[in-house]
Amino acid sequence: MAPVLRTRGAPRTAADLERALDHGRLTVRYQPVVDLRTGAVVAAEALARLTDGEGLVPPDVFIPLAERTGLIARIDLLVLEQALPQAAAWREQLPGRPFSIGVNLCVADLEPELPGTVRALADHHGVPYDALILELTETMLSESGRGHEQVLAALAGLGCNITLDDFGTGYSSLSHLRDFPVAGVKVDRQFVWDLDAGGRGADLARSLVRFGLDLGLHVVAEGIETRAQLVALQEAGCPFGQGFLFAPPLTAADLTAYLSRPAAVPQPRTAS
Repeated sequence: MAPVLRTRGAPRTAADLERALDHGRLTVRYQPVVDLRTGAVVAAEALARLTDGEGLVPPDVFIPLAERTGLIARIDLLVLEQALPQAAAWREQLPGRPFSIGVNLCVADLEPELPGTVRALADHHGVPYDALILELTETMLSESGRGHEQVLAALAGLGCNITLDDFGTGYSSLSHLRDFPVAGVKVDRQFVWDLDAGGRGADLARSLVRFGLDLGLHVVAEGIETRAQLVALQEAGCPFGQGFLFAPPLTAADLTAYLSRPAAVPQPRTAS
């Protein structure tokens, strides 16, 4: 059953949001990332959600408020603190299989103490650094100021996977791949949806996948909703994907159950 989304109890001010965080109303949902070749779940993206006691507040309601008020960094840290022990438990559930956890970062996170915080939390929960995916949007990297490059380099030096989210939507993708220690890209959902329509949009989606692969990057397609999109991505050689075709963002308990399912994805058609 889909979660109930509510706005009546949504925070309106920084004080409202801070009070909600103080009262433990932040929760995390996890969307699986699937190997499109085998159907195995290889990672999960941790997504911040806020409850009002009766349902979930839509993220597009409270995340912009958090960004405007400077509380987004606190939210990101809370997500990291919840996600890492879950990732450790799932890695134990999947012995011998790779499993990574993805968390989103904002500009405010990129302070000199961040690598130390990440290292301490990962060590405490027994999560290898290379099992941690740190996702940054193209817009965020464009806003990065002096010193942020060093923070990202330190995180990459630990072994964390720096991933460029919403790949292809901005004007600076190529310079970001040159200037930052990017290990992976997530092809934005709008290009994945173009695969259903065909034409230039579909060609661009396939080109973005091939471009990332040619650079030796981990490539994930976001927003996969139809089997036609999945088959087109498989035929383009896209190795990983996430979207409602596989699962929506899940509670930790629901993802634990999801991980016990046999891996299976439709295979691309072969030419006769």
